[in-house]
Amino acid sequence: MNSTTSILLTGAGAAMLALVFYDIYATILRATKQPGPFSTMLNRGVWWLATRSTQTLDRRRRHRILSVVGPLLMPSIIVFFILMLLTGFALIYLPRLETDFKINDAAHNNQIFQAFYFSGVTFLTLGYGDIVPTSNATRIIAVIEAAAGIAIISLSITYLLTVYGALERKRVVALTFYHQARQGADVAGFISSHFARGRFHSLTESLREATRDLQELLESHLEHPVIHFFHPPEVYKGFPRAIFVVLETVAILNAHLDEAEYVEAGDHPDVLIAGDNARYVLAELVTSLNLQTGAIESFEPDAETLRRRQKSFNRAMKHLQRTEIKTRSDIERAFLEYSEDRASWERQLFNFAEFLGYDWDEVTGDRDLEDATDDEVTERHEPLTASEERERMKDEG
Repeated sequence: MNSTTSILLTGAGAAMLALVFYDIYATILRATKQPGPFSTMLNRGVWWLATRSTQTLDRRRRHRILSVVGPLLMPSIIVFFILMLLTGFALIYLPRLETDFKINDAAHNNQIFQAFYFSGVTFLTLGYGDIVPTSNATRIIAVIEAAAGIAIISLSITYLLTVYGALERKRVVALTFYHQARQGADVAGFISSHFARGRFHSLTESLREATRDLQELLESHLEHPVIHFFHPPEVYKGFPRAIFVVLETVAILNAHLDEAEYVEAGDHPDVLIAGDNARYVLAELVTSLNLQTGAIESFEPDAETLRRRQKSFNRAMKHLQRTEIKTRSDIERAFLEYSEDRASWERQLFNFAEFLGYDWDEVTGDRDLEDATDDEVTERHEPLTASEERERMKDEG
């Protein structure tokens, strides 16, 4: 092999190794919202194909298919790193096989195969001895590859444990919101569940905990972006639902409740902080996924937006009044404030949910609360009780 070819192969192998090591550092060690280029392309490419190919399917089948993507991406990223490292070292070994290696007669074969074979057994520290480096340079490179193999395997195990630990925490937080919101997206029910004997109990404490929980989930998603692509088939376990519950709770507390009667309404510090934090979390997620462009575009006609918000507003107002929670008397002003609050985050949430494969109605239940519970109840084979059905019909008015 001539010197020019040798230099080109060595340079290509060294460049590939540098890129892969940087990608591993950025994805696993640095752990920020900007992972390495290879990881980003793999995650986004596979997710794009999965979401586009399932667009026309019904919700349940779509969710089941998308739920497979995340668990497959994790080993795929690790296998990709390993293959890239094996290839990079093999390109360095290839032009030196004839001069810097001792190869047993039985091992004589195609040189490309030999280079990849030696790279593989070295990376995995198998060391069969049928191909042995003889020069100091190739021995050093082989030691570096063996050390890299041990390090990558160890880091991969740690990475898997960290990601699955974060996913477990995400499910716990989501279940907390789910049960407080009456097994769905019933935010008025979430608020009224804290009301007894004419006053609210632990509502602000719940919002304070929600603020902390959302921040923890945000950090997990930013440090390990692959978590975005773990798509729970149960919508209530998804991040969009958790964000919606907090944002809608703050919107209702600000717009619906009688501020003179309840200190928890409107300008209570915990309410303000919870709203600001939830909007910040949503904005960070949208930015990390590069969804800013779509987040400024309307996802439906203005007239439909007005009807949807009015229906959601009226449903919450009726529920609160039925549970004897005092509401504001100026309904027109209350709806205006509610609509303005909604306008500050709806488009971002819609784009975030759509990117993750969820429909707006199944996340929010805006048009019908059953849209946010029906699939989940059916999946658990638990029919709605008669009282739950009557209450839903009353809310719908």
